[in-house]
Amino acid sequence: MVPELATRLDLAVSAARQAGAHLRDLYERRGELVIEQKGRNDFVSRADREAEALIKDLVAAHYPGDAFIGEETGAAGLAASAGAIWVVDPLDGTTNFLKGAHNWCVSIGLVLDGVIAAGVIYDPLRDEMFEGAVGDGARVSGRPIAVSTVTDPGEGVIGLGIVPRIGADRFSDDARALLATGMSFRQVGAGALMLAYTAAGRVDAYFERHMWAWDATAGLALIQAAGGAALPYPTGPASLKGGAVLAANPVLLARLEDRLGGLDAPVAGA
Repeated sequence: MVPELATRLDLAVSAARQAGAHLRDLYERRGELVIEQKGRNDFVSRADREAEALIKDLVAAHYPGDAFIGEETGAAGLAASAGAIWVVDPLDGTTNFLKGAHNWCVSIGLVLDGVIAAGVIYDPLRDEMFEGAVGDGARVSGRPIAVSTVTDPGEGVIGLGIVPRIGADRFSDDARALLATGMSFRQVGAGALMLAYTAAGRVDAYFERHMWAWDATAGLALIQAAGGAALPYPTGPASLKGGAVLAANPVLLARLEDRLGGLDAPVAGA
């Protein structure tokens, strides 16, 4: 791993752990939080904003020249020529968090010179730290992880994400096509966490027709670091529109892609 990436990855791990500790405290006091609605089934509270501010301040203190994309604060310092970009969802699975469910996480992705390079996804309640850099392997809490070796969809489990930007008919068509292969599916309400589980082989693949960059970047880095593959995903300014995510081991990825249509089609509202 190149030194500049290694030091940033170390900082990402530290930032995720600090943000996670703050979120865990607020989770225990979530009844005190004021909940705001950003859109249909899309909620936010001070927990999201404070965790993002903590991460953003740490990045700025160590790497003031780096660009930053956050779910709550948007893009800062972003330009086509930006060498390093931090892509952050401070709390993926906000609805789970606010309802007292367990599936939520902190997601920090790193893009270097236009390439998704590294990622950290931290589950504070289980104290599981997923981290990795493309070409250098991936780990959970220090233990090496790898994507599933299942290549037959009929033997596999796929994480399947749904968002309001995708119409019910499109989602139904996608689910029908995937289930027709014999796959079973899981949905936990936190796409970044499901991508981490894909990297660790806990599910065999993940598909979401549209994911924002802050949800997808860290997980895509982890999956590639763990020996997997994914559809091309935009970086830099183009990533602000998000894109389709399909990830698995290379053989399974190709077989699933054949079953799905129009993955490069624009999504309304993106």
